[in-house]
Parts: sequence; C-alpha cells; structure tokens
Amino acid sequence: MRKHILTLLAASAALSVTAQAPLGNIRMLSDNGPAMRPAPEVRGDMNVNGVMSGRPNRNEDMLRRGIVPYSFIKVGTTYYDLQTNASISNRIKLYDNGSVSLVWTTSPDEGSASFPNRGTGYNSRTGTGVNWGPVRNNRIESTRLGWPSIGVLANGNEWVLAHDATLGGFVLSKNSGQGQNDWTSTPVLKENNLRPIWARAAGSGNYIHAIYSYTDSSQPGEPRAPTRLGVLAPMVYSRSTDGGATWDKVAQMLPGFDSSRITGAGADGYALDVRDSIVAIIFGGLADDVAVWKSTDNGNTFTKTIVDSFKYAPYASTKLMLDTPFSNDGSVHVLIDNDGKLHAFWGFSRMFDDDNSDQSFSFFPGFQNIVHWSEETNTSQIIASGTPFGRDETAGNSLLGATTAALTSGNVPSNLNTVARLGNTSAMRQPSAAIDADGNIYVSFSVPIEGDVSDLDANYRDVGMVYSTDGGVTWQPAQNLTQTMRAEDDFACLSPRTDSFVHMVWQQDIIPGTALQNNSASANNHETVLNDILYAAIPTERIRNNEVGHQWGLGVHKANRPASVFVVSQNYPNPFSGTSDVLIYLDEPAKLNVEIRSLDGKVVRSESPRYVTPGNHFVTLNAAGLTPGVYFYTVTAGANTVTRKMNVQ
Repeated sequence: MRKHILTLLAASAALSVTAQAPLGNIRMLSDNGPAMRPAPEVRGDMNVNGVMSGRPNRNEDMLRRGIVPYSFIKVGTTYYDLQTNASISNRIKLYDNGSVSLVWTTSPDEGSASFPNRGTGYNSRTGTGVNWGPVRNNRIESTRLGWPSIGVLANGNEWVLAHDATLGGFVLSKNSGQGQNDWTSTPVLKENNLRPIWARAAGSGNYIHAIYSYTDSSQPGEPRAPTRLGVLAPMVYSRSTDGGATWDKVAQMLPGFDSSRITGAGADGYALDVRDSIVAIIFGGLADDVAVWKSTDNGNTFTKTIVDSFKYAPYASTKLMLDTPFSNDGSVHVLIDNDGKLHAFWGFSRMFDDDNSDQSFSFFPGFQNIVHWSEETNTSQIIASGTPFGRDETAGNSLLGATTAALTSGNVPSNLNTVARLGNTSAMRQPSAAIDADGNIYVSFSVPIEGDVSDLDANYRDVGMVYSTDGGVTWQPAQNLTQTMRAEDDFACLSPRTDSFVHMVWQQDIIPGTALQNNSASANNHETVLNDILYAAIPTERIRNNEVGHQWGLGVHKANRPASVFVVSQNYPNPFSGTSDVLIYLDEPAKLNVEIRSLDGKVVRSESPRYVTPGNHFVTLNAAGLTPGVYFYTVTAGANTVTRKMNVQ
C-alpha cells in the first residue's frame, strides 16, 4: 500500500488535511540539488545543505539588491490560512471585457479549531470598472466549506464548487451574474458512506468538469476511502452538461488510473484545465508518475500519457530505492495552449529507501526546481531553479532548516524554532500557468528567499515567475514578482487565459508556513493570524522585458531606468459626475501626477505629484466643478505619460 500521503499533518477532517492512505513515516533527507548523492537520513531534525548562520542585515540586503516594496490590491482576508495541500485550484476568472472574479478559502474569525464559519471568499472587479468590492472575509455559503473553484456558465451566471469536509461531497453555488452576491447553493456529488472532497473544477459553456479524491479514516463509524481498480482513495472524474443541474458522469475512474502504476491517491495531487471542448487533467505525487489525461470531446473519452515516469511505480515497501530516483512532489499543473496542446508543470523531488522492512521511505524536501513538459515536443526540462533567489549565482538559494521541516509527533524538532513545510512538497513548488493571445506562456511558483528570514529562523516565500515566447521550447530567467520582505507570499494562482496583463491572486501571511499544518500547540510557533488575499495585474510586456521584480541573482538593480505607467482599465464609472477611478500599474517608484484637460487642451484640474511605489494603484478623478462634456486625463510617472478620454455628466 502507498504509505506517504500527507503524513505528519493533523488528521482531523475539520482541517481538511486528513491522510488518505495508510500512514507511514516519511524521512527527510538534506539534499537540495538535482545532482547530489544520497545524503544521510535525518530523523526529526531536518537541515538543508548550506544553512546560513545568523540572520542578514535586512535593510542592507534590500539596498544592495535594489529591492523596492511593491503595492498590490487587497481583496480579502482570512484566518484560515491553508489554501491547498499541494496543487493550486482554479481560483481566478478573467473575462473578455477585463472583468475579474476570484475565490479563496476564508474564515472571518478564529472561531474554534474547526473554523465553523469557514467557506468561500469571493470578490470581483466588474466590467470596465477598476474598483473591487469591499475587502471581504465572509463566505458566500451558509455552511462550512472549503477548497473552491470558480467558473461561469453560458448565461453569465458564475458558479463556485467547494467541498464539505464534514459530510463529504460538494456544494455548487451560483449567482445571477459576474460581481453579483445573490448566491444560491445546492449539494452535489454526494456518495453514500464515502467522503469525497478536495475538488478541482473548471468549465466551458454549460459544462462543468470536476476531479477529486476521498478522505480515509480509521475512527469507528467514520467513512473509509474506497479502493477502486486496486487504488486506495483514487482520483475520480465527474461531469455536468447542464450547469450542475444534473451530473451524467459521477466518480468515474480515468483510463489507466489503476494499480498497474498507482497504489493510492490523496489530497490535491492533481489539477484541471478546460478550453472549449478540450479537458486536460494532470496527476502526480511522491513515488508516482506524472500523468496527463486529455479529452477533445468534452470528457466523453480520455487518452492517458505518462509525461514523467517514476522508476519504481507502483511503489511498494519491498522495493529498495538506493539510486535516489527522480520524482515529483505532487504540486502539479496543466495548461491548454492556443493550439489545443497540453503543457504540464510540477515541482521536482527525489526518493530514497534503504530499508524494505518498514512502511517508510525518504524524500528530499530541499529541491528547488520546476519542470515543464510539452505535448507538442513530448519532452520535459527544468525551467526554474532556486539559484536566482539566492545571494549570488554560484551558491544557489540556501535555506534555513525550518523552511523544509515539518512537525514531529505534533512538536517542533528540538533543534529548530519553527517549521514551515507544506505537506510533502519541495522547497520550490506549486506552479500555475497562463497563456496570452500570442502564445506566450507565463508560470508562477512559490519559492523561499534566502535573505528574508523570520524571527523564528524560517525563510519567507515570494512568488517567482518564468516565461516562454516560443511555446515552451526555451524559458527565460526567473523573476521575483512580489519580493515583500518580512511577509510570506504564497498559494499564487494565475488566470489561465490572459490579456496584456498577468492576473494573479495569492495569500500573504506575516509568519512563514501555515497555522493549520505547522503550528505546535506546545510551542505556539505559528499562531492563527489574519492573512491578506491580494490581487495584481502585471503587464506582460514588462515580464517579457525581464523588468518586473528585480532578479535577485548578483543583486541586479534596474531602478535607474525611467518609470513607466500602464493603465489596466478605463476609468470607471464613465460617464460620471462625482469621482471615477483608474487602475494602473507602475513598474518603478516615481512621482505620479494626474491632469485633466478640456477638449481645447486647457488644464482644468491637476493633482499635486505624490510618490508611489511600484505595483497596482487606484487613481481617482474628480469631476467636481467641471461642466458636462468630454475631457482627457493624463497620468504621468517621470517622463512617461498615458492619456485617456473621459465623460463628465
């Protein structure tokens, strides 16, 4: 039986991290490079090679690297801080007119350990409007739910599918249109005496496609996960063709998802993308292949492709792994490109087992690589590594031991102050991909930063990005999108189809790791705190020019170039009589000035210049005292200007 799924995590279903297969002891090895030899086993006191001694002078380090804080849009908050156990769900929807809606797992209060008010947080930027709704932490449903995915039906109604971890099954919520909050909720995909949860859902038109797995409990009276085709707690597929009113395919096994290559599945080791009639599904995990399933007929039939073969699949405890075979960490992602071809992404790892007498094996949590596979070329390659996020290009990205360590028997290991690992994922993990109309591919990922260390000696995380302009044949150097010192930027999700901006949502924490997985009751090393949910619209042009988020390798500093301002959206409302707002992106710190001119070119209003940081900002236009008519507003940052038309009523 498979023996590694999410061990060392809380086993309460209330936390939605219940183990999915017979638990075993996963040992952690101190290897963080793809060509390292097997390292000695470390029991309970994880350390990664190259651990820094002491903390750097943060202010000096920021100045040396030319790091300037970025500003982002705060759209929500949550006390519940675990957005996934591995792969990210479909959390953000970009509309053709530039509207954006997004979801996250939220809790408006600490409540109790079960977070009884947990549910789906939702916010939106509607039409050509720039303003989001009020910062939200309330849920759209009336019952305790989590792990939402968002989509839209042919009639414009938005839908959200979230799981019921207590009873099993899911709740499908719908509103009457983008940005509306008149949600109605209906339980769906319930199974007698089983507890399906952790869904990924996506759709096109009135089709909704979902994949998910099952909890497994050994407690008396609690449901046990099913074993199907020899696989414990399998990943299954369901489909609705009428917007969720009925489901014509329920909990079906995909072809080739059987014990010939897989012994068990579990939470969040899978992802889903849908584009028109094409459905793409990816599955992975420690000691598993990375496999994709593709359907070109809306899920009627699927074809399986193993894109990264694990040498010892299906894993069994009787198999020794002395040659440290390559594996994936279960944080996987799949993207359908403009030609209908698939692109697969995953975090990299390796395995080791020198003892076949017990139910355990070792893995290497310090690895920092993201891998890409292309259906067009049927080849895979490493597209990102941790090196650019270290202090120089030769030493790599050295991490403190707590960054890749987990709780041991519910306690922080004796030689550490805290732990911060997400499940059994690698140090660099959780890819999310987007593609624009020109076929350029953008991939975000989570990466710990060498020079950014918490008071308890764990590395904070940022969101990195790589991109390709040739369909994934070659990839450009990694950039740091968030670089928020002394804060954890994590769980990033991109809108899969994008315009001239990459649209991203993520969670920001003031403590590395999560309270849900990493807090020890005895040490209280990660208290439950309020986390921010942030949104950014980042110009793809600046990403492709390698000018967003200073590259950290060798302290590259690009702040001496003139600042440019990008208008994300037209002013909204327009026409207007009071105030109207414009959402902009500034790529360098600069003095920002706004002027309003009449049709004859006369300046009728000018705002005093104000210093602003890079990132997203709202610019407010005031029509007070202006006669009705057409005007032009000009936003100036340094020598760069952008002019748009507006109408005053």
